[in-house]
Amino acid sequence: MVAGALIVSLAIALGLLGFLAMGGQESAHAQGTVNFDIDPEITGNSANTLGAVENCYAVTCPSVECTWDGSSSFDDVSDYVIDVVVSGDTQAPVSYDASLNYDETRVHVAEPGTDPGVEADGKMPGAFDLSEALPDSDGTFAAGAIDLTGDPGIAGDGTIARVGLDIGASGVVTFSLNEAPLTAYVSELGNHAVTRGTGMLAINEDCYAAVGGIAKLPDVSDSAGWNCVAIAGLAALAVAALGAGGWYVRRRWVR
Repeated sequence: MVAGALIVSLAIALGLLGFLAMGGQESAHAQGTVNFDIDPEITGNSANTLGAVENCYAVTCPSVECTWDGSSSFDDVSDYVIDVVVSGDTQAPVSYDASLNYDETRVHVAEPGTDPGVEADGKMPGAFDLSEALPDSDGTFAAGAIDLTGDPGIAGDGTIARVGLDIGASGVVTFSLNEAPLTAYVSELGNHAVTRGTGMLAINEDCYAAVGGIAKLPDVSDSAGWNCVAIAGLAALAVAALGAGGWYVRRRWVR
């Protein structure tokens, strides 16, 4: 309930910004599309540079990359970091809103604290932080920021938010992004349409084969928002189908 309230509050705050950015007029996606993705391997990423975005990355812990010692307990300290990245029409942002789903039985979200080159704020250093408090352990982490000074963020493809992971178990974790609100990415010219990608981190395991393998789908807890939308959509389709069937039967009966 608390996480939901925070996400709603974030959406309201960013919605107000989008309204003001459009001069009080009805908002529209007049700008180019921004692609949000999850990069489980951050090499080459910064606020305005983007390395190869991996669909899945296998990490060994403990190692140079990962500090988790293999224990089954969470300690609220980041053991590994992933990036929420953006590409496309990435003009300097004045706000962003991204809600990350993860498997809380294997990882929690903690302060990154591992790379001074990219802070948690990514493309909007110094902006007013609207993200949920850390550590986060409920399976959904709402990240966001808004500029209140008239100084927009950093333009270009790159990391918009760096996320620290407190690892508590081995296995494959699928990261996804909830359905994007209208204000997912706002530049000085207005709101941008967005697309969303996913990423997987294989902790002390191999990634699934790109061809012929079975991709791991997010658990219900990994994508609660998406599942709610999907379930509601299926329910609506079922009601529509039943209504159409009833109309057809009545029509045949009258004949």
